[in-house]
Amino acid sequence: MALKTFEVSKIPTIKAEPLTPEAFAPFGGVISADHQIQQVSTSSANYGTATKIHKVAPIANNFSNSSSGKPPTANWNIFRCKAPKHLISHKSGTNKKVYLSKVLERHPFSTQAFLPMGQHSKIDSYLVIVAKTDESSSNKLPDPSQVRAFICKGNQSITYGAGTWHAPMVVIDENVPYIDFAVLIHENGVADEDCQECYFEPGFDVEYDNNNNISKL
Repeated sequence: MALKTFEVSKIPTIKAEPLTPEAFAPFGGVISADHQIQQVSTSSANYGTATKIHKVAPIANNFSNSSSGKPPTANWNIFRCKAPKHLISHKSGTNKKVYLSKVLERHPFSTQAFLPMGQHSKIDSYLVIVAKTDESSSNKLPDPSQVRAFICKGNQSITYGAGTWHAPMVVIDENVPYIDFAVLIHENGVADEDCQECYFEPGFDVEYDNNNNISKL
């Protein structure tokens, strides 16, 4: 059951931006070695054959604050995601596409990490859509006027902070039948404590560049 359905017909189009650790910091963490190897603490590992990049994204388990008190387990799941073509349209006269986003969810007590598997580092693989929380609302609902979207390459992973409002995973690489994501999350089996949702009508538009061309790679 949704916590609330928002009417968002007057929300302007959201322009997706490239994913970077700095831009995404208010919403969680990014695992992007090409960015972070120059910016965070590193050390030599594996007898000199590897570089260890330290503490690149948060992991949180806050279920001690849940109403049920039921303890969670740390779970690795796999999400096999295909592009939601019924919600994606071409923007006429441009090389852009538009995704219609109709739902945001949050995991009140746990971070959630998504790691794409087997994707090309130069391909725009998926969108991440997040919203700031309206701190004035009684249930800490999302603020529809504070939505941002990020374009993620195939070698970039994201971690949503605990309680961060976000869209379900949006695959935009239409050259593949699906993308597998390894997903790390804490869950206790109580539906409303594991995941909460809000709906948006008629949805808000997220615009992104359609740059993927396999022949150029």
